Amino acid sequence: MQSFGRGIPVDVLRIAVSIVIWGATIVGFSTVTLLHMTKLPLDVVIFEVISAFGTCGLSTGLSESISDPGKYVLAATMWAGRIGTVTLAAAIAATSRRRMFRLPEERPIVG
Repeated sequence: MQSFGRGIPVDVLRIAVSIVIWGATIVGFSTVTLLHMTKLPLDVVIFEVISAFGTCGLSTGLSESISDPGKYVLAATMWAGRIGTVTLAAAIAATSRRRMFRLPEERPIVG
């Protein structure tokens, strides 16, 4: 990936894509699980799940009205959003090819 005369290393791109896919999987799984448990509308459940995954503290009041297994799903989503993606990013092993030249690189903060 190149932009404005700078290159972003392949290992950084691989980590960023892995984090996005992992996060979308967690949010999707948690949303489907809570939809089956609560039978509430999608917009209420997905707002609660994304808020839990982002650990931002916003709520529609769903967390106080659902059963204990639903609270466990939200708690696991909070844990995965805070710890899981950072751990995944640290665990990904990057492989690189040898080149005869190198472009200037930027290392954006990922995760």
